[in-house]
Formats: sequence, structure tokens, C-alpha cells
Amino acid sequence: MISMELVLDNKKMEMEYQGTIEQLLKELKVMREEVVIKVNGELSAETTEVGSADKVEIIKVVFGG
Repeated sequence: MISMELVLDNKKMEMEYQGTIEQLLKELKVMREEVVIKVNGELSAETTEVGSADKVEIIKVVFGG
């Protein structure tokens, strides 16, 4: 099986996953309000389905002033 490439906190990893971004974030214990998601280089909604051969980037948003 082909694995999905995941980038989280600038760390690349590969994992087998099939489902929505929302489910993936829950599995990784990442709060949706704190991140921006890119799938294959494009900004994506939490309802986007991802799986093998996709590249998912989870980018933490920095708050403050």
C-alpha cells in the first residue's frame, strides 16, 4: 500500500490513512482552530478526503501581537 506523506511541525512522516482531514486531526490530537491544512499544495477544508499518495501539511498558526 502507498502511504500518505504528512508534514506536522516541519517534520515529515509517512502513514497509512484514509478519511477526512477532521478525522485525521482528531487522531493526531491537533485542534482545528490552531492550524491551516494544505493537501497537495492547496488549502483544504476539514471535510476534504485524503488517503494514500496525498501530501498533507498541517501548519500551526502563530497567535499574538
